[in-house]
Order: sequence, then structure tokens, then C-alpha cells
Amino acid sequence: MARPVQDAILLMGDSITSRQDVPLSLYARLSEVYRRHMDILNRGLGAYNTRFYLPLLDQFLLRREESSHPQHIRLVTIWFGANDAVLPEFLQHVPLEEYINNLDSILALLTSKESPYSVAHDDGPLNIVLVTPPPVYPEMMGDADFAGQRNMNNTRRYAEAVMALGQKWEEKELSSKGKWKLRTVDMFQGILQAAGGEGEPLRPYFTDGLHLSTLGYNLLWDRLSSMIDNDFKGRGLSRLDSDFTVPDWSILDHTNPRSAVDKMKGSYKRV
Repeated sequence: MARPVQDAILLMGDSITSRQDVPLSLYARLSEVYRRHMDILNRGLGAYNTRFYLPLLDQFLLRREESSHPQHIRLVTIWFGANDAVLPEFLQHVPLEEYINNLDSILALLTSKESPYSVAHDDGPLNIVLVTPPPVYPEMMGDADFAGQRNMNNTRRYAEAVMALGQKWEEKELSSKGKWKLRTVDMFQGILQAAGGEGEPLRPYFTDGLHLSTLGYNLLWDRLSSMIDNDFKGRGLSRLDSDFTVPDWSILDHTNPRSAVDKMKGSYKRV
């Protein structure tokens, strides 16, 4: 197992999180912005819903007893619903109440004093972003596997429930004493508003009526980067720091290879 050398950003979700073939996807943006500052851990799983993702957290998150030197997770994005919100007759469907309970459980495991995972007990700040499922444009889906499995009204119900859950968790922040902070991005209404309505105006925001195009990811990035710069300011996510974790070649003592280690910053350096 590789030794951590810098803090991390953890991405949870389905294929809209995992995919890297679309220019300027969520993963691509974060990888570029935090290059040599943060490790971007992409744990998006195509076709997964919250029911099947929840048991996997024990594989993804480090338990408290497993390491005395864990990697610090500074940002978690949680973006589910595109699969949970398929219509009830299809395999991936998760009833709305269960979907929200699953998201609630994920949040508790990240933040609760009773959580078995080290991320919930880190002394540093943890920033969490809940993201609603985006709208859908079934007319673009053609003969794809997901054609006929989703509609706008049902997806809207899931998006609205995420917004309500986010509000509930934001109200819990006072008891966290600044350790964790949560904000919610409404991609459902955000894309509808940017497009100017449903139907054909949505086409530029999707590659296939379900997965986002670069334009769709741009809208998410606008909101996420604003949260990082404002809501999460001073909470370990500054994008203005010009010093890499592992030092730039130009500042090394080129007579001393050990200077690459000596000039590292952060708490992971082995001395």
C-alpha cells in the first residue's frame, strides 16, 4: 500500500462521478486544481445506487485501529440518485425513503463520534458537499440500456429530498464545533435554470440524456469552486497556495537529492 504524502479529496457516487472521458469532469477539474496538493480519490462506481454503495464504505474508509498515520480527508463529495431514481419496475430502483436513509447513514459514518472510521475523528476540518441528481432528458437516450427507466418527475422527487436532507445536516453544524461543514449543490434546478427549461434546451448539458457533458460539469464546478472559496474558506482547501506538497524542482538544492525530502510540507513527511 502506498504511503500518503498529502491530504485527500474523496469522491463518492455513480458513473456521473466516476467517468473521466468527458473533458473537465468533476474528477478532471479537481485533479488539475489540486495537482500535487491533494490526492483525488475517485470512488464513483458506474451503475451503483446507495443500497449497494453503503456496504462498501467499510472497504473505502480506514478504520481507527488500522493506522496511526491516516491520510486526512479534507473534502467529500456525495453524488447519488441517478440510479436510485429509476422507476420502480427496474433493477436499480431504491425507494425514496431508503435512499435518504442511506445518504443519512453515509453522512453519519463520516461525522459521528460513534463512527468506526478515522475520518470522523480527525482533528482537522472535514468539508462535505451533497449533490442532487441532475435532471434527465429521455429523448436523448435512444436505445441505451437506461432508456425508459427514468423520467423528470421522479428524479425531481429525489433531488428535492436531497435538498431537504442537506438543510437538516446544515442545522447540525453548530454541534460539530467547526470540525465538519456541509453544503448542498442543487444540480437538478441548476441545470434547468441554466438551460431555460425542460426538453430540447437541456441537450447541451448531457452526452446521452443522463450523463453530463462538459457544460454540465462546468455548472457543478462553478458552484463547487464558489463553496471552496467562500463557505469552506480557511478549512484546508485553499487553491491559492503556490507551494506543492512535494517541492518544485526549481527550489531544490541540486547538489543534494535529500533536499527533495527536506523541503516537503505537510504532516506526512517521514524524517
